[in-house]
Amino acid sequence: MTNKKIVVSLSIFLLGLYYFTKYGSVEGFDDKNSLTYKCPNVLIQKGSEFLLYNSKLAEVPGVNPLKFANLEDYVEFTEWQRSQGILCPILYVQEVYDTQGKRVFKARPSPTDLQGGLPDYIQSDQSKLFDASHDDNPYNTNSYPGFDPQDQYVGLDTPLDKMYHAAKGGISPNPMDDNWGGAKYTQQLIDQGYYKGNEVAIAVP
Repeated sequence: MTNKKIVVSLSIFLLGLYYFTKYGSVEGFDDKNSLTYKCPNVLIQKGSEFLLYNSKLAEVPGVNPLKFANLEDYVEFTEWQRSQGILCPILYVQEVYDTQGKRVFKARPSPTDLQGGLPDYIQSDQSKLFDASHDDNPYNTNSYPGFDPQDQYVGLDTPLDKMYHAAKGGISPNPMDDNWGGAKYTQQLIDQGYYKGNEVAIAVP
């Protein structure tokens, strides 16, 4: 019985040894044949043409760089790449001339968003106005908004701001609006009774 156990253990050991010597594991390192190596990594605009380079490979006419007659052709190429599951990072470089008349290459974020030295203006979304004094309906309905002692909404666009800002179309009597009609226009509305009931009188002794 002891001999059988020894034979079985020895057989299992030899089979394991044969497996590890016969089937070696391959390390998962990237090499020159990987997808990242084959990705073009520079896009240069020369005039109206776009040249797509791979700086890691030798230049071959018609292959590296790829030429695109216009931006639309390049966009179609990138859409085709993504449809095939190819996601290649691209550095966009534009050929321009500086103030001295010298030809230089400037890096841009993308062909469709050049950002020529100026940041984009992104219109901020309207922020929701969280007011605990209005959370328990139907109580406090149509009441004034709660006081903001910590200035949490300073600089934000909230629904409350739209109540006191320029109305759509026409001119506004509010001096804080872009379409303010001017001092004469506001005074004319005051004389007509537009602000009747909201006047403030100063008592002079």
